[in-house]
Amino acid sequence: MKLIISLVFIILFFSSNQISADNHSLKLDDLKLDLDKKEFLKKNNLDLPVQKDFDISKYRGLIVIVGIIIFFIFFKDQTGFREEEEKHIKKEKNKNQARIDAFVKKSNKNNIDKEIEDEFNYDEEDSWQADESEGSFKDSLKIKVEEQIHENKPLLAIMGFGSFNLEDKYYKLINKDNSEAKFTVYVFDVTNDEEIALQGLEDPYKDDNYLLSQNRTMEVKHGYGYFEWTPMYFFPKTLVVPPYRGERKLKFILYMSSKNAQFENGKIKSEKHLYYSTEFILNYSFEDPGYLEEGKYEDEVNEKIVQLGLAVAYSEKKINQKGVEAIKSWINQKVILKNYFLENTEQEKENKIKYSFLLKNTYQLLKKNKLSLSEIVKELNFKSSASKRYEAMNLLLNIAGSDDRLSAEEDKLLNQTARALELNMDRFQQMKTSTIANIDTIDENSEENEDTIFNFSPNMTNEEKCKKLREEYTRWNRQTNNSNEKIRNQAKKMVELTAKLRKKYNC
Repeated sequence: MKLIISLVFIILFFSSNQISADNHSLKLDDLKLDLDKKEFLKKNNLDLPVQKDFDISKYRGLIVIVGIIIFFIFFKDQTGFREEEEKHIKKEKNKNQARIDAFVKKSNKNNIDKEIEDEFNYDEEDSWQADESEGSFKDSLKIKVEEQIHENKPLLAIMGFGSFNLEDKYYKLINKDNSEAKFTVYVFDVTNDEEIALQGLEDPYKDDNYLLSQNRTMEVKHGYGYFEWTPMYFFPKTLVVPPYRGERKLKFILYMSSKNAQFENGKIKSEKHLYYSTEFILNYSFEDPGYLEEGKYEDEVNEKIVQLGLAVAYSEKKINQKGVEAIKSWINQKVILKNYFLENTEQEKENKIKYSFLLKNTYQLLKKNKLSLSEIVKELNFKSSASKRYEAMNLLLNIAGSDDRLSAEEDKLLNQTARALELNMDRFQQMKTSTIANIDTIDENSEENEDTIFNFSPNMTNEEKCKKLREEYTRWNRQTNNSNEKIRNQAKKMVELTAKLRKKYNC
Protein backbone atom coordinates (compact mmCIF):
# COMPACT_ATOMS: atom_id res chain seq x y z
CA MET A 1 0.00 0.00 0.00
CA LYS A 2 2.82 2.37 0.92
CA LEU A 3 4.58 1.55 -2.35
CA ILE A 4 1.46 2.54 -4.27
CA ILE A 5 1.22 5.90 -2.45
CA SER A 6 4.89 6.68 -3.23
CA LEU A 7 4.29 5.93 -6.91
CA VAL A 8 1.33 8.31 -6.95
CA PHE A 9 3.50 11.14 -5.54
CA ILE A 10 6.20 10.50 -8.17
CA ILE A 11 3.66 10.51 -11.00
CA LEU A 12 2.16 13.76 -9.71
CA PHE A 13 5.62 15.36 -9.52
CA PHE A 14 6.59 14.48 -13.08
CA SER A 15 3.13 15.37 -14.28
CA SER A 16 3.60 18.88 -12.97
CA ASN A 17 6.92 19.20 -14.86
CA GLN A 18 5.28 17.93 -18.02
CA ILE A 19 2.52 20.50 -17.68
CA SER A 20 5.14 23.22 -17.37
CA ALA A 21 6.89 21.96 -20.49
CA ASP A 22 3.62 21.83 -22.34
CA ASN A 23 2.83 25.42 -21.37
CA HIS A 24 6.23 26.48 -22.65
CA SER A 25 5.61 24.66 -25.91
CA LEU A 26 2.32 26.48 -26.34
CA LYS A 27 3.98 29.83 -25.85
CA LEU A 28 6.50 29.02 -28.60
CA ASP A 29 3.66 28.06 -30.87
CA ASP A 30 2.05 31.37 -30.16
CA LEU A 31 5.29 33.10 -31.23
CA LYS A 32 5.28 31.17 -34.49
CA LEU A 33 1.75 32.20 -35.08
CA ASP A 34 2.76 35.80 -34.51
CA LEU A 35 5.72 35.53 -36.92
CA ASP A 36 4.48 38.29 -39.07
CA LYS A 37 4.21 40.54 -36.11
CA LYS A 38 7.83 39.73 -35.14
CA GLU A 39 9.06 40.45 -38.58
CA PHE A 40 7.21 43.65 -38.51
CA LEU A 41 8.84 44.73 -35.31
CA LYS A 42 12.25 43.77 -36.57
CA LYS A 43 11.86 45.76 -39.76
CA ASN A 44 10.86 48.75 -37.79
CA ASN A 45 13.83 48.41 -35.44
CA LEU A 46 11.68 47.64 -32.51
CA ASP A 47 12.94 45.43 -29.62
CA LEU A 48 11.65 41.87 -29.36
CA PRO A 49 10.24 40.88 -25.99
CA VAL A 50 12.73 38.75 -24.02
CA GLN A 51 11.54 35.11 -23.47
CA LYS A 52 12.45 33.94 -19.97
CA ASP A 53 13.75 30.30 -19.41
CA PHE A 54 12.34 27.95 -16.77
CA ASP A 55 13.76 28.89 -13.38
CA ILE A 56 14.13 25.76 -11.20
CA SER A 57 15.11 27.85 -8.23
CA LYS A 58 11.50 28.88 -7.94
CA TYR A 59 10.62 25.23 -7.18
CA ARG A 60 13.50 24.48 -4.74
CA GLY A 61 11.24 24.41 -1.71
CA LEU A 62 8.79 22.15 -3.44
CA ILE A 63 11.61 19.81 -4.54
CA VAL A 64 12.91 19.59 -0.98
CA ILE A 65 9.46 18.79 0.31
CA VAL A 66 8.89 16.21 -2.41
CA GLY A 67 12.33 14.68 -1.68
CA ILE A 68 11.57 14.46 2.03
CA ILE A 69 8.25 12.86 1.27
CA ILE A 70 9.83 10.39 -1.13
CA PHE A 71 12.67 9.58 1.32
CA PHE A 72 10.21 9.14 4.15
CA ILE A 73 7.99 6.95 2.03
CA PHE A 74 10.86 4.79 0.78
CA PHE A 75 12.52 4.59 4.21
CA LYS A 76 9.27 3.58 5.80
CA ASP A 77 8.64 1.13 2.97
CA GLN A 78 12.09 -0.33 3.47
CA THR A 79 11.55 -0.61 7.23
CA GLY A 80 8.11 -2.03 6.66
CA PHE A 81 9.52 -4.45 4.15
CA ARG A 82 12.05 -5.65 6.69
CA GLU A 83 9.30 -5.98 9.28
CA GLU A 84 7.13 -7.81 6.80
CA GLU A 85 10.07 -9.94 5.79
CA GLU A 86 10.84 -10.76 9.43
CA LYS A 87 7.21 -11.56 9.99
CA HIS A 88 7.23 -13.71 6.90
CA ILE A 89 10.42 -15.46 8.00
CA LYS A 90 9.00 -15.94 11.48
CA LYS A 91 5.77 -17.22 9.99
CA GLU A 92 7.68 -19.61 7.76
CA LYS A 93 9.80 -20.66 10.71
CA ASN A 94 6.68 -21.34 12.72
CA LYS A 95 5.29 -23.29 9.80
CA ASN A 96 8.50 -25.31 9.57
CA GLN A 97 8.50 -25.92 13.33
CA ALA A 98 4.88 -26.95 13.12
CA ARG A 99 5.79 -29.35 10.34
CA ILE A 100 8.68 -30.69 12.44
CA ASP A 101 6.45 -31.06 15.49
CA ALA A 102 3.82 -32.79 13.41
CA PHE A 103 6.43 -35.12 11.95
CA VAL A 104 7.87 -35.93 15.39
CA LYS A 105 4.38 -36.52 16.77
CA LYS A 106 3.50 -38.77 13.86
CA SER A 107 6.84 -40.55 14.12
CA ASN A 108 6.38 -41.09 17.85
CA LYS A 109 2.88 -42.40 17.27
CA ASN A 110 4.16 -44.75 14.61
CA ASN A 111 6.87 -45.96 16.97
CA ILE A 112 4.36 -46.50 19.77
CA ASP A 113 2.00 -48.30 17.40
CA LYS A 114 4.94 -50.38 16.19
CA GLU A 115 5.87 -51.27 19.77
CA ILE A 116 2.29 -52.22 20.55
CA GLU A 117 2.06 -54.22 17.35
CA ASP A 118 5.38 -55.93 18.03
CA GLU A 119 4.31 -56.82 21.55
CA PHE A 120 1.60 -59.04 20.14
CA ASN A 121 3.24 -59.97 16.86
CA TYR A 122 5.80 -62.53 17.87
CA ASP A 123 6.93 -63.15 14.30
CA GLU A 124 8.55 -59.70 13.92
CA GLU A 125 12.28 -59.15 14.34
CA ASP A 126 11.84 -56.64 17.18
CA SER A 127 9.52 -58.83 19.20
CA TRP A 128 9.12 -58.77 22.96
CA GLN A 129 12.31 -59.68 24.75
CA ALA A 130 12.50 -61.47 28.09
CA ASP A 131 15.37 -61.16 30.52
CA GLU A 132 18.60 -61.90 28.65
CA SER A 133 19.37 -64.75 31.02
CA GLU A 134 16.01 -66.31 30.19
CA GLY A 135 16.19 -65.78 26.44
CA SER A 136 13.49 -64.51 24.11
CA PHE A 137 9.95 -65.55 23.41
CA LYS A 138 11.10 -66.15 19.83
CA ASP A 139 13.22 -69.02 21.13
CA SER A 140 11.70 -72.47 20.90
CA LEU A 141 9.66 -73.70 23.86
CA LYS A 142 11.73 -74.74 26.86
CA ILE A 143 10.83 -75.90 30.37
CA LYS A 144 12.09 -75.67 33.91
CA VAL A 145 10.87 -77.15 37.22
CA GLU A 146 10.14 -75.17 40.38
CA GLU A 147 9.04 -76.17 43.87
CA GLN A 148 5.83 -74.38 44.89
CA ILE A 149 3.28 -74.50 47.70
CA HIS A 150 -0.43 -74.55 46.90
CA GLU A 151 -3.05 -74.88 49.63
CA ASN A 152 -0.30 -76.01 52.00
CA LYS A 153 0.67 -78.83 49.65
CA PRO A 154 4.22 -78.95 48.20
CA LEU A 155 4.23 -79.27 44.41
CA LEU A 156 6.67 -79.50 41.54
CA ALA A 157 5.58 -77.08 38.82
CA ILE A 158 6.67 -77.67 35.21
CA MET A 159 7.01 -74.16 33.76
CA GLY A 160 7.02 -73.36 30.03
CA PHE A 161 8.48 -70.37 28.14
CA GLY A 162 8.95 -69.73 24.41
CA SER A 163 7.10 -70.11 21.14
CA PHE A 164 6.01 -73.18 19.23
CA ASN A 165 8.65 -72.93 16.52
CA LEU A 166 7.92 -75.83 14.21
CA GLU A 167 8.67 -76.69 10.62
CA ASP A 168 5.87 -76.02 8.15
CA LYS A 169 5.42 -79.73 7.53
CA TYR A 170 4.40 -80.18 11.18
CA TYR A 171 1.92 -77.30 11.04
CA LYS A 172 0.27 -79.01 8.09
CA LEU A 173 -0.16 -82.16 10.18
CA ILE A 174 -1.41 -80.14 13.15
CA ASN A 175 -3.97 -78.36 10.96
CA LYS A 176 -5.38 -81.76 10.05
CA ASP A 177 -5.69 -82.43 13.79
CA ASN A 178 -8.00 -79.43 14.28
CA SER A 179 -4.94 -77.19 14.98
CA GLU A 180 -4.23 -79.16 18.16
CA ALA A 181 -1.27 -81.16 19.46
CA LYS A 182 -0.75 -83.37 22.48
CA PHE A 183 1.69 -82.25 25.17
CA THR A 184 3.01 -85.09 27.37
CA VAL A 185 5.49 -85.00 30.24
CA TYR A 186 7.42 -87.91 31.79
CA VAL A 187 9.99 -88.01 34.60
CA PHE A 188 13.17 -90.12 34.63
CA ASP A 189 15.86 -90.68 37.22
CA VAL A 190 19.23 -90.21 35.46
CA THR A 191 21.50 -90.09 38.52
CA ASN A 192 23.68 -92.98 37.33
CA ASP A 193 23.45 -92.25 33.59
CA GLU A 194 20.65 -94.76 33.32
CA GLU A 195 17.13 -93.54 32.56
CA ILE A 196 14.66 -95.07 35.04
CA ALA A 197 11.07 -93.92 34.60
CA LEU A 198 9.37 -92.87 37.83
CA GLN A 199 6.25 -94.75 38.86
CA GLY A 200 2.81 -93.18 39.00
CA LEU A 201 0.05 -94.79 41.01
CA GLU A 202 -2.65 -92.12 41.14
CA ASP A 203 -4.82 -90.39 38.57
CA PRO A 204 -4.30 -88.05 36.80
CA TYR A 205 -0.57 -88.43 37.39
CA LYS A 206 0.00 -91.76 35.63
CA ASP A 207 -0.20 -93.31 32.18
CA ASP A 208 -1.72 -96.67 31.28
CA ASN A 209 1.48 -98.43 32.39
CA TYR A 210 1.56 -96.71 35.80
CA LEU A 211 4.43 -94.37 35.00
CA LEU A 212 4.48 -90.84 36.39
CA SER A 213 3.05 -88.71 33.58
CA GLN A 214 0.56 -86.04 32.54
CA ASN A 215 -0.78 -85.02 29.15
CA ARG A 216 -3.29 -82.68 27.54
CA THR A 217 -4.08 -81.28 24.11
CA MET A 218 -3.55 -77.61 23.26
CA GLU A 219 -4.13 -75.38 20.26
CA VAL A 220 -0.94 -74.84 18.24
CA LYS A 221 -0.58 -72.15 15.57
CA HIS A 222 2.14 -69.88 14.19
CA GLY A 223 3.18 -67.39 16.87
CA TYR A 224 1.60 -69.36 19.72
CA GLY A 225 3.51 -70.16 22.91
CA TYR A 226 4.25 -68.81 26.39
CA PHE A 227 5.66 -65.26 26.46
CA GLU A 228 6.59 -65.62 30.14
CA TRP A 229 7.31 -68.54 32.46
CA THR A 230 3.93 -70.21 32.92
CA PRO A 231 2.93 -73.39 34.81
CA MET A 232 2.05 -76.18 32.39
CA TYR A 233 1.75 -79.09 34.85
CA PHE A 234 1.84 -79.74 38.59
CA PHE A 235 3.02 -82.90 40.34
CA PRO A 236 2.45 -83.34 44.11
CA LYS A 237 5.89 -83.86 45.64
CA THR A 238 4.62 -86.91 47.52
CA LEU A 239 4.12 -88.65 44.16
CA VAL A 240 7.55 -87.80 42.74
CA VAL A 241 9.44 -90.76 44.20
CA PRO A 242 12.85 -91.65 42.71
CA PRO A 243 14.05 -95.27 42.81
CA TYR A 244 16.46 -94.48 45.66
CA ARG A 245 16.82 -91.89 48.41
CA GLY A 246 19.51 -89.19 48.58
CA GLU A 247 20.72 -86.64 46.02
CA ARG A 248 19.12 -87.51 42.70
CA LYS A 249 19.02 -86.11 39.16
CA LEU A 250 15.58 -86.09 37.63
CA LYS A 251 15.01 -85.46 33.92
CA PHE A 252 11.66 -84.01 32.91
CA ILE A 253 10.88 -84.54 29.21
CA LEU A 254 8.08 -82.67 27.43
CA TYR A 255 6.83 -84.05 24.11
CA MET A 256 4.72 -82.18 21.56
CA SER A 257 3.12 -84.79 19.31
CA SER A 258 0.09 -85.73 17.29
CA LYS A 259 -3.03 -86.40 19.33
CA ASN A 260 -2.96 -90.14 18.60
CA ALA A 261 0.73 -90.59 19.52
CA GLN A 262 1.44 -93.55 21.81
CA PHE A 263 4.15 -93.91 24.46
CA GLU A 264 6.03 -96.84 25.93
CA ASN A 265 8.36 -96.68 28.95
CA GLY A 266 8.15 -92.91 28.77
CA LYS A 267 9.26 -92.74 25.12
CA ILE A 268 7.21 -92.00 22.02
CA LYS A 269 6.70 -95.15 19.96
CA SER A 270 6.85 -93.60 16.49
CA GLU A 271 9.04 -90.60 15.65
CA LYS A 272 6.72 -89.63 12.81
CA HIS A 273 4.18 -88.55 15.45
CA LEU A 274 6.74 -86.37 17.27
CA TYR A 275 6.76 -82.63 16.46
CA TYR A 276 9.08 -81.35 19.16
CA SER A 277 10.61 -82.26 22.55
CA THR A 278 12.52 -80.45 25.29
CA GLU A 279 13.87 -81.47 28.67
CA PHE A 280 15.08 -80.14 32.03
CA ILE A 281 17.40 -81.68 34.67
CA LEU A 282 16.42 -81.12 38.32
CA ASN A 283 18.81 -81.79 41.19
CA TYR A 284 16.48 -83.34 43.74
CA SER A 285 17.17 -84.16 47.40
CA PHE A 286 14.98 -87.07 48.47
CA GLU A 287 15.05 -88.21 52.10
CA ASP A 288 12.38 -90.92 51.96
CA PRO A 289 13.15 -94.39 50.65
CA GLY A 290 12.91 -94.69 46.88
CA TYR A 291 10.28 -96.88 45.33
CA LEU A 292 12.82 -99.62 44.63
CA GLU A 293 13.81 -99.46 48.30
CA GLU A 294 10.21 -99.49 49.53
CA GLY A 295 9.87 -103.08 48.39
CA LYS A 296 12.78 -103.98 50.63
CA TYR A 297 11.09 -102.33 53.63
CA GLU A 298 7.50 -103.16 52.72
CA ASP A 299 6.94 -106.00 55.19
CA GLU A 300 8.54 -104.11 58.09
CA VAL A 301 6.50 -100.97 57.33
CA ASN A 302 3.22 -102.90 57.21
CA GLU A 303 4.00 -104.55 60.55
CA LYS A 304 4.73 -101.17 62.19
CA ILE A 305 1.47 -99.72 60.85
CA VAL A 306 -0.49 -102.63 62.35
CA GLN A 307 1.18 -102.11 65.73
CA LEU A 308 0.40 -98.39 65.62
CA GLY A 309 -3.22 -99.16 64.73
CA LEU A 310 -3.61 -101.53 67.66
CA ALA A 311 -2.20 -98.84 69.97
CA VAL A 312 -5.05 -96.51 68.90
CA ALA A 313 -7.60 -99.32 69.45
CA TYR A 314 -6.21 -99.77 72.98
CA SER A 315 -5.84 -96.04 73.76
CA GLU A 316 -8.57 -96.18 76.48
CA LYS A 317 -6.77 -99.13 78.14
CA LYS A 318 -9.36 -101.49 76.81
CA ILE A 319 -9.53 -102.99 73.38
CA ASN A 320 -11.87 -101.49 70.80
CA GLN A 321 -13.03 -104.65 69.04
CA LYS A 322 -14.41 -102.76 66.05
CA GLY A 323 -11.03 -101.12 65.76
CA VAL A 324 -9.39 -104.54 65.64
CA GLU A 325 -11.76 -105.55 62.84
CA ALA A 326 -10.69 -102.43 60.91
CA ILE A 327 -7.05 -103.49 61.31
CA LYS A 328 -7.76 -107.02 60.06
CA SER A 329 -9.58 -105.59 57.06
CA TRP A 330 -6.52 -103.49 56.22
CA ILE A 331 -4.20 -106.51 56.56
CA ASN A 332 -6.37 -108.52 54.18
CA GLN A 333 -6.41 -105.72 51.62
CA LYS A 334 -2.73 -104.74 51.72
CA VAL A 335 -1.04 -108.03 52.53
CA ILE A 336 -3.10 -111.21 52.29
CA LEU A 337 -4.98 -110.48 49.06
CA LYS A 338 -1.78 -109.35 47.37
CA ASN A 339 -0.51 -112.93 47.48
CA TYR A 340 -3.98 -114.29 46.75
CA PHE A 341 -4.06 -112.54 43.38
CA LEU A 342 -0.51 -113.71 42.75
CA GLU A 343 -1.77 -117.21 43.49
CA ASN A 344 1.00 -117.60 46.04
CA THR A 345 -0.90 -119.70 48.56
CA GLU A 346 2.15 -120.53 50.63
CA GLN A 347 3.03 -116.89 51.19
CA GLU A 348 -0.62 -116.15 51.88
CA LYS A 349 -0.72 -118.76 54.67
CA GLU A 350 2.55 -117.52 56.14
CA ASN A 351 1.25 -113.96 56.27
CA LYS A 352 -1.97 -114.98 58.00
CA ILE A 353 0.00 -116.77 60.70
CA LYS A 354 2.54 -113.93 61.02
CA TYR A 355 -0.02 -111.16 61.41
CA SER A 356 -2.17 -113.19 63.77
CA PHE A 357 0.85 -113.61 66.02
CA LEU A 358 1.76 -109.92 65.59
CA LEU A 359 -1.66 -108.78 66.82
CA LYS A 360 -1.53 -111.03 69.89
CA ASN A 361 2.04 -110.07 70.75
CA THR A 362 1.39 -106.33 70.32
CA TYR A 363 -1.67 -106.53 72.51
CA GLN A 364 0.40 -108.10 75.29
CA LEU A 365 3.05 -105.39 74.96
CA LEU A 366 0.33 -102.71 75.20
CA LYS A 367 -1.15 -104.26 78.31
CA LYS A 368 2.31 -104.30 79.92
CA ASN A 369 2.98 -100.78 78.62
CA LYS A 370 6.11 -102.04 76.86
CA LEU A 371 5.31 -101.04 73.30
CA SER A 372 7.56 -98.13 72.25
CA LEU A 373 5.50 -95.91 69.94
CA SER A 374 8.45 -93.57 69.45
CA GLU A 375 10.54 -96.42 68.00
CA ILE A 376 7.68 -97.43 65.69
CA VAL A 377 7.31 -93.89 64.38
CA LYS A 378 11.07 -93.53 63.95
CA GLU A 379 11.23 -96.63 61.76
CA LEU A 380 8.19 -95.56 59.74
CA ASN A 381 9.77 -92.17 59.03
CA PHE A 382 12.94 -93.81 57.75
CA LYS A 383 11.51 -96.78 55.87
CA SER A 384 8.24 -95.43 54.41
CA SER A 385 7.34 -92.74 51.94
CA ALA A 386 5.17 -89.76 52.79
CA SER A 387 2.24 -91.26 50.88
CA LYS A 388 2.57 -94.46 52.92
CA ARG A 389 2.51 -92.46 56.16
CA TYR A 390 -0.68 -90.69 55.10
CA GLU A 391 -2.12 -94.11 54.31
CA ALA A 392 -1.22 -95.20 57.85
CA MET A 393 -2.90 -92.12 59.33
CA ASN A 394 -6.05 -92.82 57.37
CA LEU A 395 -6.14 -96.29 58.93
CA LEU A 396 -5.71 -94.83 62.44
CA LEU A 397 -8.62 -92.43 61.89
CA ASN A 398 -10.82 -95.29 60.67
CA ILE A 399 -9.91 -97.29 63.78
CA ALA A 400 -10.74 -94.33 66.05
CA GLY A 401 -14.11 -93.77 64.40
CA SER A 402 -15.04 -97.42 64.00
CA ASP A 403 -17.30 -97.37 67.09
CA ASP A 404 -18.98 -94.06 66.10
CA ARG A 405 -17.20 -92.30 68.93
CA LEU A 406 -14.02 -90.26 69.21
CA SER A 407 -12.65 -90.44 72.72
CA ALA A 408 -10.34 -87.86 74.25
CA GLU A 409 -7.59 -90.47 74.50
CA GLU A 410 -7.93 -91.43 70.84
CA ASP A 411 -7.96 -87.81 69.73
CA LYS A 412 -4.86 -86.98 71.73
CA LEU A 413 -2.94 -89.99 70.42
CA LEU A 414 -3.93 -89.19 66.82
CA ASN A 415 -2.64 -85.64 67.11
CA GLN A 416 0.66 -86.75 68.66
CA THR A 417 1.18 -89.43 66.01
CA ALA A 418 0.47 -87.04 63.13
CA ARG A 419 3.15 -84.67 64.40
CA ALA A 420 5.62 -87.51 65.01
CA LEU A 421 5.10 -88.79 61.44
CA GLU A 422 5.91 -85.28 60.17
CA LEU A 423 2.61 -84.93 58.34
CA ASN A 424 1.18 -81.66 57.14
CA MET A 425 -1.10 -80.68 60.02
CA ASP A 426 -3.65 -78.84 57.89
CA ARG A 427 -4.04 -81.88 55.68
CA PHE A 428 -4.30 -84.10 58.75
CA GLN A 429 -6.99 -81.86 60.22
CA GLN A 430 -9.01 -82.15 57.03
CA MET A 431 -8.72 -85.93 57.22
CA LYS A 432 -9.86 -85.88 60.85
CA THR A 433 -12.77 -83.58 60.02
CA SER A 434 -14.00 -86.16 57.52
CA THR A 435 -13.86 -88.84 60.22
CA ILE A 436 -15.65 -86.68 62.79
CA ALA A 437 -18.43 -85.91 60.31
CA ASN A 438 -19.31 -89.59 60.11
CA ILE A 439 -19.44 -90.48 63.82
CA ASP A 440 -22.12 -89.94 66.44
CA THR A 441 -20.23 -88.92 69.55
CA ILE A 442 -17.24 -86.74 70.35
CA ASP A 443 -15.94 -86.55 73.90
CA GLU A 444 -15.78 -82.92 74.94
CA ASN A 445 -16.04 -83.21 78.68
CA SER A 446 -12.83 -81.34 79.42
CA GLU A 447 -11.24 -78.14 78.15
CA GLU A 448 -8.17 -80.15 77.08
CA ASN A 449 -10.29 -82.40 74.88
CA GLU A 450 -12.01 -79.41 73.31
CA ASP A 451 -8.61 -78.13 72.23
CA THR A 452 -7.38 -81.48 70.90
CA ILE A 453 -10.40 -81.81 68.59
CA PHE A 454 -9.04 -78.86 66.60
CA ASN A 455 -5.46 -79.99 67.07
CA PHE A 456 -4.23 -76.98 69.03
CA SER A 457 -0.55 -77.31 69.82
CA PRO A 458 0.84 -76.10 73.17
CA ASN A 459 2.88 -73.32 71.55
CA MET A 460 -0.02 -71.79 69.57
CA THR A 461 -1.01 -68.21 70.42
CA ASN A 462 -4.62 -67.17 71.00
CA GLU A 463 -4.52 -65.33 67.68
CA GLU A 464 -3.47 -68.51 65.85
CA LYS A 465 -6.18 -70.49 67.67
CA CYS A 466 -8.80 -67.91 66.68
CA LYS A 467 -7.73 -68.12 63.05
CA LYS A 468 -8.05 -71.91 63.12
CA LEU A 469 -11.45 -71.69 64.83
CA ARG A 470 -12.75 -69.33 62.15
CA GLU A 471 -11.65 -71.82 59.48
CA GLU A 472 -13.31 -74.70 61.35
CA TYR A 473 -16.50 -72.70 61.89
CA THR A 474 -16.72 -71.97 58.15
CA ARG A 475 -16.00 -75.61 57.27
CA TRP A 476 -18.66 -77.02 59.61
CA ASN A 477 -21.24 -74.33 58.97
CA ARG A 478 -21.33 -75.40 55.30
CA GLN A 479 -22.37 -78.91 56.41
CA THR A 480 -25.35 -77.81 58.54
CA ASN A 481 -27.53 -78.18 55.43
CA ASN A 482 -26.05 -81.51 54.31
CA SER A 483 -28.57 -84.02 52.99
CA ASN A 484 -27.05 -86.68 55.27
CA GLU A 485 -28.79 -86.35 58.63
CA LYS A 486 -25.85 -87.81 60.53
CA ILE A 487 -23.39 -85.32 59.02
CA ARG A 488 -25.90 -82.49 59.47
CA ASN A 489 -26.34 -83.19 63.19
CA GLN A 490 -22.59 -83.55 63.75
CA ALA A 491 -21.98 -80.28 61.91
CA LYS A 492 -24.39 -78.43 64.23
CA LYS A 493 -22.53 -79.79 67.26
CA MET A 494 -19.19 -78.70 65.83
CA VAL A 495 -20.51 -75.21 65.05
CA GLU A 496 -21.65 -74.92 68.67
CA LEU A 497 -18.24 -76.11 69.88
CA THR A 498 -16.32 -73.66 67.69
CA ALA A 499 -18.57 -70.82 68.90
CA LYS A 500 -17.89 -71.84 72.50
CA LEU A 501 -14.12 -71.90 71.97
CA ARG A 502 -14.14 -68.60 70.08
CA LYS A 503 -15.79 -67.04 73.12
CA LYS A 504 -13.16 -68.69 75.35
CA TYR A 505 -10.26 -67.19 73.36
CA ASN A 506 -11.99 -63.79 72.84
CA CYS A 507 -12.10 -64.26 69.06
